[in-house]
Amino acid sequence: MGRATASAAMWAFLSTAGSKAVTLVGISLLARILAPREFGLLAFAMAYMTYAESIGDLGSGMALVYWPDRREEAAQITFVINLAAGIFWCVTTLALAPFVADFFHAPQGTPIVRALALSFIIKFLGTTHDALAQKDLRFRARAIPEFGLAAVKATVALVLAYFGFGAWSLVWGHIAGLTVSTVSLWVIVPWRPTFTFPRDLLKPMLGYGRGIIVVNIINAVTSDADLTVVGRYLGITALGLYQMASKIPEAGVVVALYALSKVLFPAFAKIHAAGESLRTPFLRATRYVAAITVPASLGLFFLAKPIVLAFFGPKWIDATPILRVLSLYVGVGSLSNHVGNILKATGRAKMLAWLAVVKSLLIIPALIFAGRFGAVAVASTLTVMTTITVSMMLLIGIRIVHSSISAVLKAFAPSFFAGAVMSAALWGYGLISGNLPSMLQLILGIVIGGLVYMLALWRFDAQIFELAKETILSRRVKPPVEPLPQAAP
Repeated sequence: MGRATASAAMWAFLSTAGSKAVTLVGISLLARILAPREFGLLAFAMAYMTYAESIGDLGSGMALVYWPDRREEAAQITFVINLAAGIFWCVTTLALAPFVADFFHAPQGTPIVRALALSFIIKFLGTTHDALAQKDLRFRARAIPEFGLAAVKATVALVLAYFGFGAWSLVWGHIAGLTVSTVSLWVIVPWRPTFTFPRDLLKPMLGYGRGIIVVNIINAVTSDADLTVVGRYLGITALGLYQMASKIPEAGVVVALYALSKVLFPAFAKIHAAGESLRTPFLRATRYVAAITVPASLGLFFLAKPIVLAFFGPKWIDATPILRVLSLYVGVGSLSNHVGNILKATGRAKMLAWLAVVKSLLIIPALIFAGRFGAVAVASTLTVMTTITVSMMLLIGIRIVHSSISAVLKAFAPSFFAGAVMSAALWGYGLISGNLPSMLQLILGIVIGGLVYMLALWRFDAQIFELAKETILSRRVKPPVEPLPQAAP
């Protein structure tokens, strides 16, 4: 299971990293054609789409990944639910579009929201196949639709933006990318729907899904609350800057986090279904997550200015302080992400839902208050409140897997120490590299930060490299072959 999970994680990371790299290149080119306001027009529409999609499939996709038996019938339930949900949300969005645009004080965005309504049907038609690919840990095959989504989305948007379509280039690029992704999922996952409907599975799967829905809704509200607050109180231009700043962590820290999360949930579910303890997998995941996300978030913090200048150009320089704070936010938030996978894998979706409620009650009022003081204040408040909720999640995860605070701190310590050494090196580098061209400054910073971190991590935790090598590269030990009985002389 360790090797299968590591292989799946590698492919999940490669596919996600590849798609995010393509997206980042596309956005960097689009940023030189389009204005922050045009990005803001799509950003508020996508914030609404995220909220709706969190309710969309009634949690049936995650229920399919979790469900231990009757795979084909569970997939049929998921497909029917998603088909109905896609049609429902398409019609609902067409009706709600003017109200969504008015909420963000951008009535000119109404036709954009209506055009994006079609994406609900397109995306939900592929949800069942995507869930089956995750359930079977087929992340190598899943890389094709994920990369296709990013490549087509960026290509269509760039072509249309070049010919003067403005914000609409982003809209049609999004729809085109989703279409390619869904078609690809149907090609690589051989499952096909039938006309049967196993009613006896509907209630228990929706019962599991109810907890997931609450979690998804609250997570969507919480995770996009900063975008909503910025768009509502600070305007569409500020929202465009804030969203652009958030794209960088998405292409760095969040890539690793997303890949690990997609793999850890089905892996934890299989281990739990086999009746084995999750303590060691939990601590190992804690160790690996920190080793990957800590240097990524700190690197973004210290290299924020050359990143913005190199990828987006001088007109986006106001996004720099926002990026610095958001890099710390995603770094802190990543440290407890695998706890949610533990809760889902052990059937504790309701507990996860209640935790999401508590998290939203802490974060949302604070963000609304911070929205009156600027975008950086919003990002800073989000970081502080997330630190509190991450601590809470880790304590709960420790209790569920019967571990200890000292064991978790021990798992975090090497990455934190190595990250501190890397931070000192990048701070010093920043003092002497200010006159370099932004791209050269960024490349040298990445090289220096990466080398210093790896050397420091080797010094503090050389075993993690051996564990990774053993997990990924070791072969199964074949049982010894018993000698054939000798014939009697």
